[in-house]
Amino acid sequence: NWTDAKTGELTNGFRELGFLPEAFLNLLATLGWNDGTDQEIFSLDELVEKFSLERVSKAGAKFDFEKAKWFNAEWIKKLSVDELKDKVADLFADKGIAIGDDEKLSTVIGLVKDRCVLLADFYTQGAYFFEQPKEYDLNAVKPKWTDAKTEFFNTLAEKFSATETWEAHDLETSFKTLTEEKGFKIGDVMLPFRIMLVGGKFGPHVFDIAALLGKEETIARIEKALVEFNV
Repeated sequence: NWTDAKTGELTNGFRELGFLPEAFLNLLATLGWNDGTDQEIFSLDELVEKFSLERVSKAGAKFDFEKAKWFNAEWIKKLSVDELKDKVADLFADKGIAIGDDEKLSTVIGLVKDRCVLLADFYTQGAYFFEQPKEYDLNAVKPKWTDAKTEFFNTLAEKFSATETWEAHDLETSFKTLTEEKGFKIGDVMLPFRIMLVGGKFGPHVFDIAALLGKEETIARIEKALVEFNV
């Protein structure tokens, strides 16, 4: 962060905005330089090996913030879960979320990393794995909500409660079977189910989410959301 000495105005630095050092170095190195190929993502070792002044453009370099975010997203995809784990754990800690299960954190990172542009996106895309949604996208649910859907999800909670195996594939099969039995189209109930679990229209495959949340937490979120949806 940088504070203007005259105005006292605080400006967030790129690190604070969620940019990775590897991505920003990569971006800076390619401002006005390329290696003569279409390659854009370079590790530090590759830059040391390939960089030459002869390939530097004489035209003025132009910083593009959207391009910077693209570099960061590519580097998030490139880094392994283990390389990202400490950074994401620190981010969650800053948000007041204590990560007690290291293996669960690794799984969450693997599920959402391709959806993240900045490090801060890991909180948006992954916090619901560790805490229940604080609010719901009710505008996406309530206009088409019916008593029949309430009955559907009450029955779903009962079926889930009786389920002995808790795997994404089995949960999806059970969900789709009940959907057919109740005469719904899958789209009628899939979006409400997602919003019950995460609060909005985002996240990875919804049954992967449910599988990782576990039986008790998934059922608890269905029951909690039903109260909100029926107000």
